[in-house]
Amino acid sequence: MESIPPSYTPSLPTPSYSTELLPGEQTVEETRRWALRQARNGVFRRITDNITLVLRDQQLGSITPVYGKNGRVEGHISLRSSGGLTEVTLKVEVESFLKVAVLSYFPQYQLEGHLRLQPSVAAGLVPISVAFDSYSLWSSSSTEPCPMTLPFTIFFPSTFMDEGQPQPLPPSFEDKYATCSYTLSVVVSRPRRFLSSFPSSDTLVVSVCYRPRSRPHTPMLPSDVPFMTTLKSSPEEWYQGLSTMNATQSSNLTPVQCLLFIPSVQVYPLSETIPFHLQLRAPSSSLALFIGKSAPDHSLPVLLSGEITVRVYLLRQVVVKTSKEQRTSKQILGEGKLTYSAPHHSYRNLPLGEGIDCLDWDGELRYIEDVAVGSFATNPLSVRDFIVLSLQPLQPLKCPLIGLKHFHPVRLVTDPWLDHGVTF
Repeated sequence: MESIPPSYTPSLPTPSYSTELLPGEQTVEETRRWALRQARNGVFRRITDNITLVLRDQQLGSITPVYGKNGRVEGHISLRSSGGLTEVTLKVEVESFLKVAVLSYFPQYQLEGHLRLQPSVAAGLVPISVAFDSYSLWSSSSTEPCPMTLPFTIFFPSTFMDEGQPQPLPPSFEDKYATCSYTLSVVVSRPRRFLSSFPSSDTLVVSVCYRPRSRPHTPMLPSDVPFMTTLKSSPEEWYQGLSTMNATQSSNLTPVQCLLFIPSVQVYPLSETIPFHLQLRAPSSSLALFIGKSAPDHSLPVLLSGEITVRVYLLRQVVVKTSKEQRTSKQILGEGKLTYSAPHHSYRNLPLGEGIDCLDWDGELRYIEDVAVGSFATNPLSVRDFIVLSLQPLQPLKCPLIGLKHFHPVRLVTDPWLDHGVTF
C-alpha cells in the first residue's frame, strides 16, 4: 500500500529579536562582531520639503550610512502629505563606472545594480542588467489609504549575476578609472494636475556606503616579536620570497640573492602593522659595489643608514580590462620602516655558502593612506595589492648591478583575525 505523507501546518512566523536586555538579564559573553554591531545605535536622517528618510543602526555622527555584507537596511519614510498619491517607491541602486544595468519595476522599492565604464575606457560596451529583489511600499491599487509613515526593511545581497554567473557585489570604491557608489532613493509619485495620465514625483536620494567585512583565516605574527626567535621556533609562520638582483654580463659579478620574509598567512588586516625581514646574500665584492664602497680586503664595509635605496612598500594596483583595452592605476598604501640589523647566518632553508656574506634589515609595513576597502575583483575590475621590494645601487650609472623591483601579491582585508568571544 502506497504511503501518503502526513499533512503539515505552516510554521509560525519567526519572532523578532533584540540585542537590548530585558529587566533582570545580563550579558555573559559576546563576540566582537556583535559588540561592533551593538555600537551602531545612531540614526541617520535626510529631510526634504515633502519627504523624511530615517535609517537606523548607524554610527553616531556618521554623514553617510554604511552597510556590510547582507546588511539590513532598516528605517522608515515619513510623508508631509499622503493625499492624492499613486505610489511610493524605495530603490537601492549601484552606480559604477564599470558596467550599466537599468531595470525598472516602477512602482516598487527595489534593489538594482548599475555598473558602467567611463566613456574613455569602454566606448561601445553593451550594457548588461544587474537586478535584485524588489518590493512595493504602497500603491494606489491598495485598499488601504497611504499612511503618513512607511517602515521598511531590505537586505543587501552578497552577489549579483554577471553573464549567468554569480559575482561578489563590489564595495563602494573610487579610482580615476573606476568608481562604484550606492544610492538609496525614495520616489513619491502623484498624478499631474492637468494631465493625470503622466504622473509627477518627488525624489529623495541618499548616498550609502557598501563595505563588506573580511578577516584572515589565521592570525598574523605580532610585529614586536624578534624575527630570529620565531624563525627558529616556528619557521612555518614565515613565507620566504626569493628574487635576484642581476649584474651586467660584462662585469662577471655574482648576482645578489634577495630574501624577503613576510608572515605566511599573506592575508593582512588594514588595521595592523605587517612585520618583515630582508636579507641580501652575495660575495662581499658584490655587496660592496651595491652600497657604493670598495672592499680591497674582501670584507664588507659598515653600512650606514640612508646610504642606499632599499624600499619595501605596499602597492595597490587597480585594473579595468575590456575586450579592447586595459587601464591600470597604482597607489602606494604603506611604506616600510627598515632598521639595519646584525647579519643572520643560520637560516634553515638557505644556509650561507663559502665566501658569501649578507646584509640584514628588520622592518614593519605601516599604512600611510586611510584605506577602507580590501582587495577584491569583479568583472571587469580588479583591485590587487602587492608587497614590493625595490633595490637601487647607490651609484646606478657606475654600478654593474641592475636595480630590482619584485612584486609579491598579498590580500588586504578589513578586520583582524578573531577566534574567541569578548567577555564583559
